[in-house]
Amino acid sequence: MDHPLRHLSTANETHSKLSWLQYDVPVSYTHILIITSITAYLYAVYQAQRIAKNSKVALPIGQWSLLMPRVMHNALYGFRASKLLDSGYTKIKSKAFQLIQNDRNIIVLPHTLLDQLSSLPATVASPHGALEQDLLGPHTGLNLILDSRLHHSIVQRKLTPRLPIMAPRLQDELMNAVDFHFSHVENEEGNGWTKFQPYQVLAKISAQLAARALVGRELCRNKIWLDVSVNYTESLFRTIVVLRFFPAWTHSTLRYLLPSYWAGQKYVRTAKNLLGPIIQDMIDKNNVGEWTSADDQEPSVLSWLAETAKGRDRNAETLAHVEVLLALASVHTTLLRMVNVLYDITADSACLAELRAEIEDVAVAEKGKWTYAAYARLEKLDSVMRESQRMSPPTILGLKRLFKESFTFEDGTHVPRGAYVTLPIYAIENDASVTQNPEKFDGLRSYRLRHMKDNEAQGVRNAVEREEYQFSSPGPTVLNFGYGKTACPGRFFASLVVKMVFVKLLTEFDFRYTGKEVRPQNIVMHEFLFCWPWHWMEMKKRANGVCPF
Repeated sequence: MDHPLRHLSTANETHSKLSWLQYDVPVSYTHILIITSITAYLYAVYQAQRIAKNSKVALPIGQWSLLMPRVMHNALYGFRASKLLDSGYTKIKSKAFQLIQNDRNIIVLPHTLLDQLSSLPATVASPHGALEQDLLGPHTGLNLILDSRLHHSIVQRKLTPRLPIMAPRLQDELMNAVDFHFSHVENEEGNGWTKFQPYQVLAKISAQLAARALVGRELCRNKIWLDVSVNYTESLFRTIVVLRFFPAWTHSTLRYLLPSYWAGQKYVRTAKNLLGPIIQDMIDKNNVGEWTSADDQEPSVLSWLAETAKGRDRNAETLAHVEVLLALASVHTTLLRMVNVLYDITADSACLAELRAEIEDVAVAEKGKWTYAAYARLEKLDSVMRESQRMSPPTILGLKRLFKESFTFEDGTHVPRGAYVTLPIYAIENDASVTQNPEKFDGLRSYRLRHMKDNEAQGVRNAVEREEYQFSSPGPTVLNFGYGKTACPGRFFASLVVKMVFVKLLTEFDFRYTGKEVRPQNIVMHEFLFCWPWHWMEMKKRANGVCPF
């Protein structure tokens, strides 16, 4: 199967599609059009020439031309960001460089400044300000990221410590989701393989598992909420990808021309209508001392938000919007990891056999009672997840910061106030000096590092040192979850959910690509990675497959 971006129209098809544009134009109007076009282009070139002259940062600019308008540089970044970053990183690895976008130059720092960048306080370098810029907060509603940080503390202080308690509930939800979405799959005695679309099905499973934690048992199978959880994210990223090809001054108008923008607004309203009354009832009862989250048989993020919100956050519509943003973060990134892990495992039969054997061994060790601790024993599966993320990360940039005041790094790199700064995390982790044979998928790479026996060469590795090779553990060269004090608080939940899904799927089903297909390629737009949503695979039930939970 060809890469989806390779399907281009032929010249005749293009001529046919544009035939409605062909009509006679008076010569005088033609002259005006030509003169206007030339003038506009010359002005764009003039603006491009000012890029270097007026830059407040004395750093090299990656792949730019005096004859190329800024909007074309931005388009080049939109379609070839990965190659531009890799080229800049390779050529001047020890120094910072810039890449041109429509309304800014992004500063890409060298890896040597990681510790200093990650230690800067948010008052100097704001991660949330950078995220709001990336996701076009004022035009997508994601400026709430800056207005409220309540969801961050809830995940860190409430959800993560309770994962051992939540694991059995999530397993129950997974069994329900798999039974529902895969009920039509043939078994080995049946008529053969059943076709399915991994992205579409795993999106629904990911949404249902996230919903059990976010909105609780009463709402986690609600069709309206699950529809919002999946489709809001799709609409949001369609809007962001398109708008970022155009200058910022056009966004306020252009967004209204995008169906995806209106769809996103509809999903937010739907969520507020669904969750708003429930949240308001919780707040009202909590205000008079009639309810706390401890009263619930199964507390969720929804109840923790209603109980702990203060000040302007203590508003039903605001908290409903926060729930939508949490669904965005949990469903989308977990889904990308699930799909890519499935692709990688299917393409590596030896790795698949190792994983099934490991699950069976852990199940025997658990003596028939699969517990939360069992997931920590799945070291080979953890390694595969980490390797898959190395090759297919949700974003190729990381540690993004918007500088609120000027700052000079220890190597002399000066960053002015208002600058956008980042690290090329994909290029760093896939540097041959960091990862041996980085172009090759090696599912057990991290597993071997965790169990290194050569004490003479490596030194004795204690338990703490071995944890650095876990999927959920950020490291100096593994930065997909961030680094230091700002590392993603949801990474432990993501790790648990992905492992849980594959314990279920690998023990009960077989998977294969259709025909002569090989592992599908991902799509990179700007710095974001996406899976092609409509790819097909085949699956069937295993005759003797039994999930340990």
